[in-house]
Amino acid sequence: MDVFHKVLTKIYEISGGRETREVDFIELLKNEGFFANRESIKDHLSTEGWITDSARPDHVRITHWGMAEAKKTLDGPGQQENGLSRQLNRLKSATRELATRVEEFESQSSPAAFKSVEERLTEVNNLVSEIKRSI
Repeated sequence: MDVFHKVLTKIYEISGGRETREVDFIELLKNEGFFANRESIKDHLSTEGWITDSARPDHVRITHWGMAEAKKTLDGPGQQENGLSRQLNRLKSATRELATRVEEFESQSSPAAFKSVEERLTEVNNLVSEIKRSI
């Protein structure tokens, strides 16, 4: 989890998930050890639309977009990320297998060995297409 998401989730937890509750931004950053980067963190969170300034100095409020992002972050890696990781592992495995088949074809240039290369290449192309659709 990056710094921005860590601070955002802390704001979400402190506010109890309510847009109307103000959070002392400076105190939060001091407690988390990010006080030195307060301006860049606040700028990023504001630019993303995750927080807004409060009427009280040095206080912020979480937005509904911020709550959605915080919930997504707290839920952990989503199904899409888990699925993508599995697909990437399958792609790595398939490309290693393709390289092995190419080396076998190099040592014994036969139609059967070439067919094996084509099959592995088709598998790699299919996996790349699946990954492209899931991004």
